[in-house]
Amino acid sequence: MEDALFTLSQVADDLQTHRRRIARRWVRAVRQQTHIRTPGKEGMRQLLVQLPRLLSELCSTLRGEDLARAAARASRGARAYATDRWRQGYLIDELYLELNLLRRCTQSRVREFFACSGMRDHQIAAHDVVDDFFGKLIHSAIWQLQSQQSRRTTDALVQQKRVRDRLRVAAQAAGLGIFEWDIARDTAVWENERMYEITGQPIRKGPLSGNAFFDRLVHSNDARRIREAFSHAASTGEPLRETLVIKKVDSGEPRTVEISGQLTSAEAGSSVIIGTLADVTVRAHADATLRKANERKDVLLATLAHELRNPLAPVRTAAQLIKESGSTAQELRWIREVIERQTSHLSHLIDDLLDVSRISTGKIQLHLEVFDIRDAIRRALEITAPAAALKHHRVDFIGDDCAGAYVRGDLTRITQVMSNLLDNAIKYTTVDGHVRVTMLCNAGIASICVEDNGIGMDSELIPALFEVFEQAAPSGQGEAAGLGIGLAVARSLVQMHGGTVFAESDGPGSGSRFTVQLPLSDPPTCATKTDHVASEKDGRTLRVLVVDDNQDAATSLAIILSDMEVRTAFTGREAVEVAHAFRPQAVILDLGLPDLSGYEVARQIRAFGGSYRTCLIALTGYGQPEDRQRTREAGFDHHLVKPASPDSILSILAKI
Repeated sequence: MEDALFTLSQVADDLQTHRRRIARRWVRAVRQQTHIRTPGKEGMRQLLVQLPRLLSELCSTLRGEDLARAAARASRGARAYATDRWRQGYLIDELYLELNLLRRCTQSRVREFFACSGMRDHQIAAHDVVDDFFGKLIHSAIWQLQSQQSRRTTDALVQQKRVRDRLRVAAQAAGLGIFEWDIARDTAVWENERMYEITGQPIRKGPLSGNAFFDRLVHSNDARRIREAFSHAASTGEPLRETLVIKKVDSGEPRTVEISGQLTSAEAGSSVIIGTLADVTVRAHADATLRKANERKDVLLATLAHELRNPLAPVRTAAQLIKESGSTAQELRWIREVIERQTSHLSHLIDDLLDVSRISTGKIQLHLEVFDIRDAIRRALEITAPAAALKHHRVDFIGDDCAGAYVRGDLTRITQVMSNLLDNAIKYTTVDGHVRVTMLCNAGIASICVEDNGIGMDSELIPALFEVFEQAAPSGQGEAAGLGIGLAVARSLVQMHGGTVFAESDGPGSGSRFTVQLPLSDPPTCATKTDHVASEKDGRTLRVLVVDDNQDAATSLAIILSDMEVRTAFTGREAVEVAHAFRPQAVILDLGLPDLSGYEVARQIRAFGGSYRTCLIALTGYGQPEDRQRTREAGFDHHLVKPASPDSILSILAKI
């Protein structure tokens, strides 16, 4: 026994002495082995670092020193070695071959020892110890490598599950349905309940296959396109993104959806697409609405240009006739009437546009009072009478004897609504036509119907007539065009009064009926006259200063006021100088001047003081409520919007 221990100790000493030779053989053998990836510089360094430690544990085992402790140290060394190789991406067979080569190199040196020493006793025992040591060493290293790989696999699976859970939660929060479709086998997996909600497929029946999805859900107009898109994505691997219309399984309700997908790696003979399904019906409807609004805007701009050119053409012609000499009094009267009619038409167009802006921004204000609805109808009939006379229309009002037809509202705005409906009836009724206004009061509701025997309407177009910039298509019968905003304004104003307005027609050529319904109100406690009687002139000459940077506007207004003492100014500073010397009793002042604003001019004129107070009249193109509020705060007495009628200006001056 002692001889064996002595011999094994000598073997251990020899291995320690020749460990460099063993290392060189091992490295050379590893490099020559084709089944092991060639170690880099770092890999070779780890080989040489690990070898002395492993040989040291082997020598301790040969010497019989504390075998349990030596085995534990060897096991730790093997695990450390395996960990290093795992970090380099080694496989189990590569690790085994590398350690087995070390065993063979070590056994080769043991044989050389016994051959050189001439000793034969205990050689088998030495080889057995070496084999047993490396067997345990290889087992520990492989166990460690397997543990590392299992841990990595487990971590990857856990991470993958965490990612899938997060994606599922994110998809659910975004309203996305997740699906997987094997095209070759035509089998599908629906990952979440949202797929069933979007498609209307009952959960108990399971997911639809791809072909069933196309056949049962996809609209026929989209089916072929979507099939081709899926085939293209499956054959090329390119991402899939398509928008289509489906019919829900449970209700048949049409929905617009967006489908996205990507081809993934699959088994041989199969093509699997993983994707999402999103219900984009609301977005699609909003996009369609925006496109339609944009189209209506383009139509509006074209129509507005046309409508503005129409009145400008006769105004220009009238100006040319005035320029030419020799016009008779009758011709001059006709010219004046042309200019008045066309400028009135331009003002009407601008007022309609401003009303749309005020209503859309919620800035329109109603001046509420209790009045007889028949007053609004009579005023509207008076406003539209000239247009009806031009086309030889017969206009009847039935209901003038209706008693107690009081409403609470804005008389001017209700008059605007009725005149708008009458204007449309006249516009779309041919020459010698008939327009009838009827009024009925029943169950606390006043119903006013404007009926004509004109071109009529297609029933499909009626719901869109009250939208902004919508109008009936031309019939080719020469009716006047419009901006398509009058009915939208009328509907908004009626709704602000708590009423409704709707249209009816028996079809093209059968005339139209527009009915306004307003809630009735109790009669006022006392009747008051609303007509305003302007005061007459007292014969005194009024001093008036007209200020406008548009010299034509200022001069033409001065001519209208020629029976008064009038001065003109075209800049703010000039206006202040003239006012200081002229001491006007009234100043008609444009707000947008090139140097000083009209507000600053008003402030400086107010600062003059004196024994009289100058009446300041703002004449501007801005007519919003906030504009009127600002002129009041600046000290103006009146606010007129361009183009102001001469009568309104004369009415104000007559009161001074």
